[in-house]
Amino acid sequence: MKSSSFFKNTVFLTLSNIITGTLSFIYSIILSREIGPSGMGLYQLVMPLYIMFLFITGGGTTVAVSKIAAEKKATGNFKELYRIVKVTVIFEFFWSLLITSIVVLCANYIASGFLSDERTFYSILAFCPALIIISISSIYKGTFFGLQRVVAPAMIDMIEKFIRVAAMFALVEYAKEYGVEFSSAAAVLALSIGELGSLILFYICYRTYVSKHPGFGRCDNDLQLIFNVLKLAIPLAINGIMSTVFGTITAVLIPKRLQASGIPYEKALGLFGRLQGMALSIVFYPTVVIGALNVILIPSISEAVTFRKDRIINHRMNVAVRVASLTAFSSTAILLSMPERIGEFFFKDSSVGELLRILAPGIPIAYIGMISGAILNGLGKQTKILLNSIITSIVDLMLIYIFIGIPSLNIKGYAVTFICTSLLGIVLNYRVIKSSFEYTIDLYNTMLLPLFCSILIYIITLNFLSRLSSIPTIILLSYGFFIVVYMLFFKMSGGGKKELTRFTLRS
Repeated sequence: MKSSSFFKNTVFLTLSNIITGTLSFIYSIILSREIGPSGMGLYQLVMPLYIMFLFITGGGTTVAVSKIAAEKKATGNFKELYRIVKVTVIFEFFWSLLITSIVVLCANYIASGFLSDERTFYSILAFCPALIIISISSIYKGTFFGLQRVVAPAMIDMIEKFIRVAAMFALVEYAKEYGVEFSSAAAVLALSIGELGSLILFYICYRTYVSKHPGFGRCDNDLQLIFNVLKLAIPLAINGIMSTVFGTITAVLIPKRLQASGIPYEKALGLFGRLQGMALSIVFYPTVVIGALNVILIPSISEAVTFRKDRIINHRMNVAVRVASLTAFSSTAILLSMPERIGEFFFKDSSVGELLRILAPGIPIAYIGMISGAILNGLGKQTKILLNSIITSIVDLMLIYIFIGIPSLNIKGYAVTFICTSLLGIVLNYRVIKSSFEYTIDLYNTMLLPLFCSILIYIITLNFLSRLSSIPTIILLSYGFFIVVYMLFFKMSGGGKKELTRFTLRS
């Protein structure tokens, strides 16, 4: 893929991700106000389980198909690509149907036994349709990303968010009078409705593309084609399954450890809801920029590796790390300068501010860790990603159990864990990257300069911009000043001229 196309797609997808991320963020804000902290606690108990079953039914499919589509595009074999999409859709339909049937039959046991709260039963049933729908739509989404056709999936994602928000409003309003468990289930069902609209639009766009781009070339047999997809998808799926298993355990463990620290269960559940459904929504909202970059980065690195374009890989890796660092340090400065006001503005809950304050220092580590995972995906190191993920998840559970149960720390123990496990993930991922390439990170432009700018913006926001009454205006001005200051110092230091190009692929 040409460099201009790489940056054009990245910018477009970043803008669309900002819109869809904003809609998702608005969704979480509205939802928290509609169903309250206890309802959010139930919702957040179910979400890791929902994500885990998504990985079982179709985890890794988007990335796997994206990589294969990029390779087929590079060689011009579109006929085989279309055949891969067809056989994968058929496989995913029957596989996801089987898993969904098992979930429905076991829903009562999962709610009362595993999640330890029978009120989650209806929410579990509500996410079952989405398991089949998303497993199929992820194939079409991966195909478009691999072909570097980012407009269709971006537009569809935005439409899906609108459908979800509208469905949530209608369903939650109706379910309110029946209790918090039905309100939570209504919010989960809205996900399935939104995803159904997304699948219909993806199918229409895909058929339109195929009709305009007839396929030519030879095809392997169907078993070989599905094997090619699964050998890439299964390590990613196992990684996702393990991560969400650990996430589900974490969702159950945190309220229990908060109880052990002396907090009553209902209050602990509400505190957990504020953490997962409110504070972390704010903390990870800026990752819409990183998410857009990851979507483009994975197939572009895969294509560059196919043709051994080492200099291009070097450049894109450096850009990716720099974007993650800039996004992270600027967001950290803003959250540290006025956490209570941000929590009050978005969720009408100033107590969220304390959670934001303790989580903010870990943001740069977490964001850079996300980029390191995307780079490994592009390099085809899915097995290494799985191993690293298991290690960090085990450490995560151990630290949560230890720190959150300490009365003087309680929920602050999560912030300690957040920093430690994010740092461990970076160390493990970059060891694998270093084993594949010889490279040297530009420490000044990717770390030191963003850190310096964040300190400066923190001082400006805290002492001057915070006097403004509009929180959105303060946030936009803070990000704007950060970009201006960084670019000024970046150009003064020589900028891209210092970027290293010695980046040799190892076999």
